[in-house]
Amino acid sequence: IKACADKLKYEMEEYGYPPKFPEFGEEEETVSDVIIGDKSKGKKSKAAAKAGSASTQWQIMMSLGLENEEIKEFADASHWLDYFSPLALKDLKAMGLKVDWRRSFITTDVNPFYDSFVRWQYVRLKERDKVLFGKRYTIFSPKDN
Repeated sequence: IKACADKLKYEMEEYGYPPKFPEFGEEEETVSDVIIGDKSKGKKSKAAAKAGSASTQWQIMMSLGLENEEIKEFADASHWLDYFSPLALKDLKAMGLKVDWRRSFITTDVNPFYDSFVRWQYVRLKERDKVLFGKRYTIFSPKDN
């Protein structure tokens, strides 16, 4: 969620609002397909396969049928929770999932009780050298400690 919100912020800062992206071919970087030796496997990398035809976060949001004014709000990570949580719940119910929905909760720092539990777990794992830090977003950050 945070990564997508940050991408939207970047795209608005870099390309304006609403963003005016360079036409295909004008971009400096191009994503090339990664050929895998085993012909039974796909020819595109996982990242390329996930990207679909949209190359920016803004375009992905537009493909969901959102208008520019709505997309702008998704630069705030908490808006994702407000917008998509009810939709996910509706879809799960439509699939016939039977759950005691009274006990559902959000598993991010929006829920302080859950967040403190996750932080406690990570601190214990870090003390035991079971946690490695990388470049991707996680719920826990040592800077927040």
